[in-house]
Amino acid sequence: MSQLNRLSQALFRSPILWGALACSGFYALLKLPLLQDELIERYFAKHPVEYVATAMFFIGMAALAIKLAELAVQYAGLEAALLEPIGPGGQPVADCERLLSQLARLPAGRQQGYLVRRLRDALEHVRRTGSADAIDERLNHLADLDAARAHASYGLVRMFIWAIPILGFLGTVIGIAQAMGNLAPQALEDSLPQVMAGLTVAFDTTTLALGLCVVLFFSQFLTDRAESALLDRVDQRVEAELVGRFETPPEGLDREWDGLRRMTERLTQSADELVRRQAEIWRASIDAAGERWSTLADSAGHTLKTALAAALDESLRCHAQELAAAERTAAESNRRHWQQMQRALIENTEAVAGLQQIVFEKATVLARAVDATDQVTKLQAALNQNLRSLAGAKNFEQTVISLAAAIHLLNARLRELPGEVDAIELESVDNEQAGQAA
Repeated sequence: MSQLNRLSQALFRSPILWGALACSGFYALLKLPLLQDELIERYFAKHPVEYVATAMFFIGMAALAIKLAELAVQYAGLEAALLEPIGPGGQPVADCERLLSQLARLPAGRQQGYLVRRLRDALEHVRRTGSADAIDERLNHLADLDAARAHASYGLVRMFIWAIPILGFLGTVIGIAQAMGNLAPQALEDSLPQVMAGLTVAFDTTTLALGLCVVLFFSQFLTDRAESALLDRVDQRVEAELVGRFETPPEGLDREWDGLRRMTERLTQSADELVRRQAEIWRASIDAAGERWSTLADSAGHTLKTALAAALDESLRCHAQELAAAERTAAESNRRHWQQMQRALIENTEAVAGLQQIVFEKATVLARAVDATDQVTKLQAALNQNLRSLAGAKNFEQTVISLAAAIHLLNARLRELPGEVDAIELESVDNEQAGQAA
């Protein structure tokens, strides 16, 4: 059961568990129609890098929230009575067993607090050594251990503060690589949306990572300040509980105790100076890292801007050359096409003119044939009329023979004309009319 309780407590205090649950709840809320926003979806749910950075942020914030909850519980227990009051003249060292039993009766939730743990360790030291002579030195050592534990407890958060910007820079590199891979100078207009999508991923991941890192860094700073204030309060409370509690050494040892006290004070001052110098070194390291990151970001932005401008200029130049070549080809093709159409129209015009001339000649010949036909018809009518008139005249037979010869001659001339012309026929004169004419 104890192992099960420890496991359940470890899970309950696990920042990874609570951070994963918070991240899942956040993305579940994004699916609700009421909370759907294009800007939030763009920065938190467009790329796997954004999901990972958001998950790291929630885990870090969960670790800080658990830390703040523990600090609040310890702040509430600072004023509670833990040990019995100090009697006049102090207590013997043998009372450490009774004091430790009083601490053991406290609730399990307060056993791992800074105050209870430090009191228990100091009393254990006095019980083991059988003397409270070096209790001040022991308390300083325990204060240093608590400060080191407090600093180490932020290891996960500091790792995320370091890793989230690197992850954002990784998203920037991925987005730029995607944009460069989709850039096609031959089809700039078609590839430009894909290029812009890759650049959007690059800048959005960096923006999200830096924003989350800033929030996480300030949250860690405020939590660290609250824990430092708690440690100061614990130092004061431990000194009030233990300093002067146990019996003082004999009077003959006052000079030695003064030397030890001065040595302890010097050690304390040296430790304070060492802690202050360490804090300054850490602050300088953080400032240097921030400057290096700013320089790296500026250099990457300038390089990206230069590369993108060069690529766009080259693409636009190639596109302009291809457009000019296509325009020249189209103009040359149109010119040849219009020349062919012009030659075809000229040839058709000439053919129509020749056909018109032939039709005109045929019409002229036909008109002449019609006129000749009219003349022949009139001549036939006149001849028939003359034959009727000559039927009763003398020498009728000779006249008929002469007329027949003339008609044959006229028919021969008419055959030379085009078309068909009716032959001239003399009306027959019966014998009685001929006899009468004779």
